Amino acid sequence: MTDKSKRSLLLAALAQASSSTLAAEKSRDEVFMSCPRARDGANARRFPRVIVQDQYRERYWFYEELIAQRLVVVSFTSVKGEKILPIVGRLITIHGELKKRLKADVPMYTITTDPYSDDSDSLRALAERHGARWRFLTGKPEAIKEVLASFNTRGRLNALLWVGNEATGRWLNKPVSLPALFIAEAVARLSTGADHRPFMVDMRSVDV
Repeated sequence: MTDKSKRSLLLAALAQASSSTLAAEKSRDEVFMSCPRARDGANARRFPRVIVQDQYRERYWFYEELIAQRLVVVSFTSVKGEKILPIVGRLITIHGELKKRLKADVPMYTITTDPYSDDSDSLRALAERHGARWRFLTGKPEAIKEVLASFNTRGRLNALLWVGNEATGRWLNKPVSLPALFIAEAVARLSTGADHRPFMVDMRSVDV
């Protein structure tokens, strides 16, 4: 067998393997989309039934696996947007404040506003550059567009942060530029059980 023939066989095998993988993923997605929601919640109909992928290429059903029955903090940025309106540095401070002041480990998600450009690898590089230890999410552009629309997010730049407790159905948003302690208080007020605190500090005494 000539080298040219060997290369042709190898390319054909790789193409077949890639096609089989794509077919398996498509089949899995179609099965999920044909099923009723596994979980329901106060705002389940507000959020789309879509698949997202984090910076480690792990795939999740956005609402069912990441939002339902959880207290979460959601923010938005993109690799290009960070050069114009950087927020990941602020989120690092907020993440540290939450871990310090709340007993619970509150999930944080940062969703790309540029799914056409931001894949898992570029988001992982962004997260690692800042030492961010939460999920950065991307996915198919049409899926991410639906997720962004559910938070009323328009455009590539967004400095609003959403805090939600889907177990109770309560959501609110805050500017990322607020002092981290103010964000922590918003999370504490939406918490339930031992982590719930109506007010953590006297706002007038905080140095902004």
